Amino acid sequence: MSRTTFTRNRRGFTMIEMLAVVAIVGIVMAMMLPKFRISEKTEVQLAGMQLTQDMDVARTRALSTRALVRVAFTTGTRKYAGYLDENGDGTIAESATEWQSLRGFGVRELPARVQFSRGAAGAIPGDAADGAVNFPDGRIEFDSRGLTTPMGARGVVYLASSTDPYAVVAVQVTPSGNVRFWTYKQSGGWQ
Repeated sequence: MSRTTFTRNRRGFTMIEMLAVVAIVGIVMAMMLPKFRISEKTEVQLAGMQLTQDMDVARTRALSTRALVRVAFTTGTRKYAGYLDENGDGTIAESATEWQSLRGFGVRELPARVQFSRGAAGAIPGDAADGAVNFPDGRIEFDSRGLTTPMGARGVVYLASSTDPYAVVAVQVTPSGNVRFWTYKQSGGWQ
């Protein structure tokens, strides 16, 4: 009788091999992760660009619906909201129905590290007002022609990083309803 030898076919990985792979992947991720993090300056700029787009949406909705539109800022909660005079009575009560009627952005909260603030920046050229939100009563309205109301209303909203006082942007609304985006340069000027 012949002797049969049993050979084991080894398949799979040992626990040591698995731990080594997990450790290598962990080290690579630790080196790469900081590169994927958004910087304070970029985060503030993205929030400012979003606000600029939202102001343009509000003005466009005022033109397209021939109705009054308001954007109101609440600096304490780091939020702003858009409202449309959906019943055409010429007044805005800032109700849920009115912000839902705008169909643009409703209520928007700033990112966690962004706040209504000037940070270390001074005012943009031509802005003599103080504060982070320079609209009368913290709100701006666009009439059916896309102009600010009351006639000649203007203002600026400043956004800054809560961790980097030099990461600052400004969104300016002119009396004609035009919206302009400004970025603060650490060298001391606005662009």
